[in-house]
Amino acid sequence: MPYIDLVSGDDYASIWYDTNAPNGNVGGFDPAKPTVVMLHPLFLDSSWMYPQMDDHRLNSQFNIIVFDTRTTGKSVSRPTGKYDLWVTAADLALCFYHLRLPPAHIFAPELNSYAGLRFAVLFPEMVLSLTLCNVPAQTEIRSVFEALEELTQLWSFSEDMESFEYSCKEVLDFFAQDAHPDVQDDLVAYWEVHYPPFRRTYVITNVNLLMNRTPLTPEELARITSPVFIIQAESSQTHPVAYAELISQHFINTPGGSASVFPVKASHGYLSLMSASIVNQVFIKFLSRQPPARSDPPRREVPLVDRMRAALVTLSKVRGDPSIADRDPLSPLSFSCASAEVIKSQEETRATYEKGQRNAFTPLGLDGRPLRK
Repeated sequence: MPYIDLVSGDDYASIWYDTNAPNGNVGGFDPAKPTVVMLHPLFLDSSWMYPQMDDHRLNSQFNIIVFDTRTTGKSVSRPTGKYDLWVTAADLALCFYHLRLPPAHIFAPELNSYAGLRFAVLFPEMVLSLTLCNVPAQTEIRSVFEALEELTQLWSFSEDMESFEYSCKEVLDFFAQDAHPDVQDDLVAYWEVHYPPFRRTYVITNVNLLMNRTPLTPEELARITSPVFIIQAESSQTHPVAYAELISQHFINTPGGSASVFPVKASHGYLSLMSASIVNQVFIKFLSRQPPARSDPPRREVPLVDRMRAALVTLSKVRGDPSIADRDPLSPLSFSCASAEVIKSQEETRATYEKGQRNAFTPLGLDGRPLRK
């Protein structure tokens, strides 16, 4: 099975991945083609990258690998209050090493845009280019924060089908309000299976990741040297184009001294899903302007422990915390920059959501499928 086990003294995660190679593995990659690494949209998993994986324009020209983050899809991990986007970046780096992935083009939508940026800060030699799709504000917009906070409670503690479906409709209004009804039905069915009230700890873990994110400083963004391209919905309330234009000016050490922003005439949050054709088209055009690259398995001249320790040293410098450099380099949790208050809050919130979880309402039938469409 395509899992990567990340085991350390204080952490365990098994990261699921899939590729466009015939057998779904990295060994089937064509060494003559560049590699594209894709993260997935918020509250979904790598299976929702099918508009990119199935696009012949991408599929025929690139080796593609997609990952489920440690708290989504088929990945599993030990619960922790330390989980933040720096941990996601460390998970990705360890996956690169264990799979012997070559330097790759990174495609990161929505919240995971900031995981991709953190990865580029700490592991620049692994990044050929970075494409951000519908990047949100660095810290959540107050109106969105308050709405999601209320919605999370309703979603997680629904006691009947009407309440749960109402919460799903509200989420659709945030991320996919203009989607075709069939796509909306598919999204709701996915949430019913993966994020029902009887699995509400998964809901709050991902909501905490969203709500408790901290901004990257101009100094951190200035460390990114690979080309950066931003594809942004023109009129999204949850992902305003103004924030994409603002952050684009901080990439002063990328080619051209800033990131290019391509506005798409759309308003939805799930841009890579709902406007996949135009997103894929401009993404391919951006990649075509990059230098040619191959996907030969790299020879790691620096041992994993030394490379991860160097990344911790970098993190300690950009965060202004020398103690970070002394942490276990083989544990992704060592890269967490969550404050003690946030860690405590996330652990307490998870414990609250875990109470009564097993007996919570289920929108699924005895066969494990949604009761109704």
